[in-house]
Amino acid sequence: MTRNGEPLPLPASKRTRALLGYLVCTHAAQSRQALCDLLWNGPDDPRAALRWSLTKLRPLVDDAGATRLVADRERVVFDMQGAWVDIFRIHALLAAGLEATAIDALEEAAGLLQGEFLAGLDLARCYRFYHWCTAERERYDALRRAVLATLVARLEATPVLALPYGRAMVAADPLAEPAHAALVALLAAAGRYPDAEQHYAYARDMLRRELSTPPGGPLDAAIHRARREIQACGAAIEPQTPPASVEAPDADGQPAPPGRPLVGRLAERAAIDQLVAGGGNEHGALLLLLGEPGIGKTRLLDQLAERARTAGFRVLRGRCYEAEMVRPYGLWLDTLRGIATDAVPADAAPLLAGGGLADAHRDGSREQLFNATAKLLRGIAASQPLALALDDLQWLDEGSAALLHFLCRTLEPGSRMLFAGAARAGEIDDNPWAKGLLHSLAREGHLLRLPLAPLDVPEVAALLGPALAMMDPRAVARDSGGNPLFVLELASARRRASGQASAHRTLDTLIAERLDALEPGSRELLIRASAMGRELRPQWLAEVAGVPLAPLLTTLGQLERRGLLKPTGEGHFDFSHDVVRQATYRAISAPRRRMLHRLIAQQLLAACADDPRLYGELVHHASLADDAPMTTQACLWAGEHCLRVYANDEAATVAERGLAQLERLPHGAERARLAIGLLKLRAVAATSAGARQLPALIDAMEHAIGAAQDLSLHEQAATGLHMLSWLHQQANDTEAARRAILEAERMTRKADAATRCQQLANTARCLLEVETDLPRARAMIADADALAESLDLKVIELMWGHGLLARVDGDLAAGHAHAARAVALARQRQDHWREYECLVWLATIAFELGRFDEVVGHCADIEQAARRMGGAVGIGGIGGVAEIGGAPFANALGALARLRLGQPAAQAELVAAQAAMRTLDDKAHLAYALNATAAMALGQRQSHAASTCAREALEAARAVRRLTEMTVAASYLVQAAAGAGDAPRAAELLAELRGLLAGQHASARAAAALDRAELACRGIPTLAPTPGH
Repeated sequence: MTRNGEPLPLPASKRTRALLGYLVCTHAAQSRQALCDLLWNGPDDPRAALRWSLTKLRPLVDDAGATRLVADRERVVFDMQGAWVDIFRIHALLAAGLEATAIDALEEAAGLLQGEFLAGLDLARCYRFYHWCTAERERYDALRRAVLATLVARLEATPVLALPYGRAMVAADPLAEPAHAALVALLAAAGRYPDAEQHYAYARDMLRRELSTPPGGPLDAAIHRARREIQACGAAIEPQTPPASVEAPDADGQPAPPGRPLVGRLAERAAIDQLVAGGGNEHGALLLLLGEPGIGKTRLLDQLAERARTAGFRVLRGRCYEAEMVRPYGLWLDTLRGIATDAVPADAAPLLAGGGLADAHRDGSREQLFNATAKLLRGIAASQPLALALDDLQWLDEGSAALLHFLCRTLEPGSRMLFAGAARAGEIDDNPWAKGLLHSLAREGHLLRLPLAPLDVPEVAALLGPALAMMDPRAVARDSGGNPLFVLELASARRRASGQASAHRTLDTLIAERLDALEPGSRELLIRASAMGRELRPQWLAEVAGVPLAPLLTTLGQLERRGLLKPTGEGHFDFSHDVVRQATYRAISAPRRRMLHRLIAQQLLAACADDPRLYGELVHHASLADDAPMTTQACLWAGEHCLRVYANDEAATVAERGLAQLERLPHGAERARLAIGLLKLRAVAATSAGARQLPALIDAMEHAIGAAQDLSLHEQAATGLHMLSWLHQQANDTEAARRAILEAERMTRKADAATRCQQLANTARCLLEVETDLPRARAMIADADALAESLDLKVIELMWGHGLLARVDGDLAAGHAHAARAVALARQRQDHWREYECLVWLATIAFELGRFDEVVGHCADIEQAARRMGGAVGIGGIGGVAEIGGAPFANALGALARLRLGQPAAQAELVAAQAAMRTLDDKAHLAYALNATAAMALGQRQSHAASTCAREALEAARAVRRLTEMTVAASYLVQAAAGAGDAPRAAELLAELRGLLAGQHASARAAAALDRAELACRGIPTLAPTPGH
């Protein structure tokens, strides 16, 4: 953007820039809801994020006499009012059609079409915007190729004039053989036959390597024609060889840029020195360096690391990558990978390189993982002060953010630990996890921000040094905006240009000039490396590039000497700066990008089997390859891995991402299977977050089940029906839950024995939970038992169902034992959803047994499980924070147990938990908690309070058809009336209670409730029970 010819600084937030691009390009009023869906589909308040972005954009686009960004309560529109926009100028130039457009207009259009549409705003995580942007890029790429092809054809008679457009055609689509053929023909026609041969050899080798293009196509035809023409002129043809491969030596011999001292930054360096001298962060504060790309954040982290080492600290370094934002704990896997396993406690060993952080979840929980990490770091710091330098925190994943917050919050004074990080200020707002982390740390006093300002003129002069004294530091400071990386690139360009001016060039342009100076093999390797989006492992890069490892290592060394790459330890490499990676990547044409990402995704697909932590990267590359089937499957795999490591919010995110891809898949078995898998993933990810998402999930699941049934995919349909039953149960629709679970059982009657056993147990367990068809549930448990014994299977649902059946029969001790075994098996299998549900039943049965101390412990475990799965109050914007805890029933049960243990302070927690259940509309659990409260009130002879609780419990239980809770509530109403001496009312209520149970298969608890009601009335002659009761 420019105003009066001067460039305007754009907001750092990519979503804000994307919003401006979308409004300008669509040139139509957009609803606020549509814009929120387009760019803010995360856990934050989307409308607030939209308002914030609009406030950042208005000063850019509005003038004193022109309000271009027009918004009301419902819609937003960009009103041109004299603004010049390149795409509208292009359409005006080409309005008459390409063939009828004059050459000068075509040339202007070709110039305007250079570069990428909305460059750098991929936003693959905002899938609606991503697909719109990708479609627009393809449209303008196709238009550019058409314009260039028209120019080449129209200028064919003057090949020298046509040549630039021929080269631009190749740059626009390097994998298009006709474009290479046209360039070879133009070079030959312009009298540059050796160049034609050289380009032919390069293009033939590249097309064969990349696409396995067979000979005999347009490229061969073009060179054969050129050879015939040169032979007709009597010239000799020299044999040509392909261009130098990756093992070629340094082409221009240019040495790497010399190392530069750290200039300026006096305040920041003083803060670093003070921090190091003090032995670490006071009260666990995170020192955070903030600024734009290239401003010097990493250089200051280097300075901190150097000072810390000099002061005797052990330094651990880690960084985040945009490609790894769906990789749980990616930052910590990177930071801790170099720690030797023989020097750490046994319970922290799973955190290290052999298995990675995620493996700690196999035998523990997220809290145990965090505590083990803290113990590991404290152990290191006990023998040697420890500094952690963490870069690119704007790309934090949720798990890494939560762990960093935990470490900063729990760090004790004098622990000899230092935390420092760096982030791009504007891009933090695009990542809810990073944003939430920093807000929480700032609110708690655990954050020290150091924003980095641009260098001033004297500092720019010092950075240039005496060797470049001929450069005007004022001009360099103006052209670079005081950005140190930009200053160094301008200096490098000045050295290469031998005195030519370098003003008015962007940082991307300067880096592109460095890449153009590379020989083809090195440039090609760097291009492939940029698409990987993370630290470079030479073995992987060799496989992606299709070259032997030894010459590739030679080329990596050459690129390191040129200052384009840097070693990172363990034999790996990375770009010298992420700006270099991004500039290299942006130079790749869209078709080539997709091809490279597809190649990388295929390599990851094989690696994920051994390392499931890579599934997040697979999602990233499959998405950028625009491979909908692979992306959808990768989202399912990545989400399942996220659930195993308690990253429920990330699981929900990738599930939504996968569901958005489903519409692009052809109808058939694979689409139906993935639809049910992703919907199940989305439902389980929301296990402890209330019922906010359930209606939409129910509709989508019913549609997916119907598609599976139409294709006779009985096993998939049964899986969907099982989840549908659970969703209905959470939505308090007992009858719909019963229908779904019975249909699921019917679907598996022809399935294999193991599947049949699982579904029988599922169905029986569900029927027992919703208290319907108890004889059928009992028979199914027996059938599932027989199958499990014959197949030697251990089925969580079967143990769970046995526990519920024993409770129905009144054998609470057996029910407790079965539920405990179900919890243990779920933990062993890392099945966190079933662990959570079985824990709730284990705590409930323990409460009914009167084991109140045990109940308190189980409820703490349930609350922890809810937190692990992202549904409880946690860290600022981290972890899908809700205003309601993720386990209100556990809170209520724990409070009831503490009240039974004589702790009156628990009354307030009980009231709050019951209010939370009302808000979540959790009627079944609310009825149980209210009945337990009524029982305590009766025991304290508070008949009115008991009656109030029991009436609400009866109403809630009726809504979800829970016979036992209805009976218990009605019994308490009878007892309250009898205790108050209201004989007529007690008689009326007892008659209703008897009618309620008439003809029903009552549970032992319901029968006991009836007995208590009759006993309470036995002293009133008119209410004496009849012999039939």
